[in-house]
Amino acid sequence: MLPKIVDGATRLLGIVGDPVAQVRSPPLWSALFRYNNINAICVPFHVHPPDFSRFVDGLRMARNVLGLFVTIPHKLAAARYADALTPRARRVGTANLLRPLPDGGWEGDMLDGFGFVAALRAKDQRIEGRHAIVVGAGGVGSAIAFALAEAGVASVAIADIDTDRAEALSFRILRLARVKSLVSKAAAEGFDLIVNASPMGMREEDPSPVDLSGLAADAIVGDVVISRELTPLLRAARARGCHVQEGSEMTDHQGAAMAKFLGLETGDWSPAAIRAAMGE
Repeated sequence: MLPKIVDGATRLLGIVGDPVAQVRSPPLWSALFRYNNINAICVPFHVHPPDFSRFVDGLRMARNVLGLFVTIPHKLAAARYADALTPRARRVGTANLLRPLPDGGWEGDMLDGFGFVAALRAKDQRIEGRHAIVVGAGGVGSAIAFALAEAGVASVAIADIDTDRAEALSFRILRLARVKSLVSKAAAEGFDLIVNASPMGMREEDPSPVDLSGLAADAIVGDVVISRELTPLLRAARARGCHVQEGSEMTDHQGAAMAKFLGLETGDWSPAAIRAAMGE
């Protein structure tokens, strides 16, 4: 049995963001390590964007670092900074996970889209043939848009307050994934798979990120915002009879792939293990 306190052999898994107080990774992954009898903990690092590269440079000097989760707003910077990228991260252009390379430097991967699609499939939700709209063309939105395109949707629309960014993502999906893509306003009408991949909804007083008028009852509505309760967007969608997917489902379905990328070949990293480790 591992000690309940940190000792000299403890390895570190970090998560870096700005802000970072809202993330659930530190208690979740620290509990998973205990559950799997691995002497490691997950710790948060609050780092402002101008300091990101210096922070990651310094962290690489520590030999007991397993890796680094990357959250808002550093996912694009992480991909640019990494010495190597998986094909998935290279295609999307962002990274949400870094691991130290044996000879120095970092390799990056992007698993947000993988987790989003895996969570839908775990609930037997049909993705193929749907007309999707992703609101938010940042790191997580880009990953989800590409993952949906590769999962067989008929089309992927992109909505973002930055029209140039939305157009750039739409063009990349059309060119690289060979799936019909367009830029749209943030409205549910005409779509049957709606994803909020923007920060809107982190606060109760935020306006809705998507106009839900015209939302069909057979639509899927997902939100990447992680909250103790359903976000207002998901509450409204559920009230109309839609299948809804919370942000925590996307992150929980990344667990096994993240553990493998980090070199943790043994242990149970499934959503069920996460619930058991967290006492849920």
